[in-house]
Amino acid sequence: MTARESAVPVVMSECAGLWQRTLLVDTDGAPDTTTDVRWLQGLTRFVDLRRPMPRPDFGEVRCAAELTGQQRAWLRMQDGFAGVLTQSGDVFHWQRRIELQAPGPFPDEGRMSRSGEVLVEIGVHADYFEHWVRAEAPDTCWAMDLESPDGDRAILLRAGDRFGWAHLDSAGAVELSLGDVAHGEWVITDSCLPYREGHLLQPRWKTASETGNTLFTSAIDAEGTQVTPQWIVRYTEGNVIV
Repeated sequence: MTARESAVPVVMSECAGLWQRTLLVDTDGAPDTTTDVRWLQGLTRFVDLRRPMPRPDFGEVRCAAELTGQQRAWLRMQDGFAGVLTQSGDVFHWQRRIELQAPGPFPDEGRMSRSGEVLVEIGVHADYFEHWVRAEAPDTCWAMDLESPDGDRAILLRAGDRFGWAHLDSAGAVELSLGDVAHGEWVITDSCLPYREGHLLQPRWKTASETGNTLFTSAIDAEGTQVTPQWIVRYTEGNVIV
């Protein structure tokens, strides 16, 4: 099938889960099958991470202070964003609230359809198409919009056993991370900050039996010191369980 052929319409609720891009044909007509693109979709919130491949070795890097010039250059080549997905007819609009790169001149909108197990996205404001394949459909989804006392903003999304994390700090630095939840541990598996991979996010209320308006997560600062950011919950969707 090509992107121009007719396919089955989809609705936003059918898009929940972790998707991996298998093909991009951009405005220049050149195909891209090598960039590692992962899109985690919940009820409305999403996290999208796009990393050029191959990437440098980050195995010995523990924090931002230890990055080399080559590694920093690769980090700047990444793209990704997080925010809110809406639908009007067959047009899907990704409202980018946190993003790695400067916003483009047009809204991020595409027409979505399905051919078998492949989700096909065709650009509205640019001549491109993408193919997406889902890992699995989640049984539950929820998300939170968060704000720190210092003005940082974040989105925490869970879809089945997968989670997405997007953090914009008050200085403009961005973290986009994806991970798995297993045996009570929230392990980051993919991140625009590779030294975060393998670390725990561990969202939690003040006490194990408490839910409320204040959430804590685990993180490291630029020098690699463990920190515990505090967040105020500004919005929730779905049945939040951490």
